[in-house]
Amino acid sequence: MPITKADRIARKFNHTKQERLQISNGVPSLTDLRTGIPVLRSTNEGMVEYIKHNNTLYKKVLDRDVVEPRSVTTTKSLGTKAIFQAHVSSKQDLADSTEVLVDVDTVDFDTMSSFGKTANLYTISVSGIYFLYYSVAFRYVDTSMDELRVYLKNSAGDRFAICVMDGEELRVDSDVVTRNGHAIRHLNAGDTVGLYCYIDDDGFTDIKENNDSASGGQETFFGGFLLTEPKAVRKVEQQAGEETVAPDSPL
Repeated sequence: MPITKADRIARKFNHTKQERLQISNGVPSLTDLRTGIPVLRSTNEGMVEYIKHNNTLYKKVLDRDVVEPRSVTTTKSLGTKAIFQAHVSSKQDLADSTEVLVDVDTVDFDTMSSFGKTANLYTISVSGIYFLYYSVAFRYVDTSMDELRVYLKNSAGDRFAICVMDGEELRVDSDVVTRNGHAIRHLNAGDTVGLYCYIDDDGFTDIKENNDSASGGQETFFGGFLLTEPKAVRKVEQQAGEETVAPDSPL
């Protein structure tokens, strides 16, 4: 079958190599150029394109395309982390009208080794946002009590996650009453946080120790999560359209 004109053109196009544009040194003269055909020359002005038209020489100095290095700083969070929990192993008496630090003396876990550096307190090792929680079981809460407060307090004296129980809530004296609370709080490295109680007009109430029995079980514990870990900074260097990522470094 004879080849068609369209086939010949397509075959020629597929087999034709792209011609390389030659770059010579020095400024050309009119006799060096053919009309309408541009040439590139390396001159004192840099890279220059010349073209001949109507027996006149035209030129265009080409600008250098420079991709400036740039740094892009991004941050990433390393995720929520359970950091500690501790509980009370023996009962603790509460003094009337006195702020009492709960004796959370038994550590269940401490992933950042920061509980108990100061007795019964958690020491913040990294600045961030924390979720803190507690539960306290009280024994012998009677109707003569005016108020009972449970809360967390940091080393700056800020009280938060305050839970209040009024004596009017009780119809009769109670053997065991449990109160709990939680808070989301930004804390700085070096801060300490503890679990505290304050009772007004009472001489009998105490804090119960942990007991997991079916008939007499109750818990008193204090724990927390770190919601935002130290962020890592990643620098991305871009040069000539390529990216290289520097190793992560902590803030």
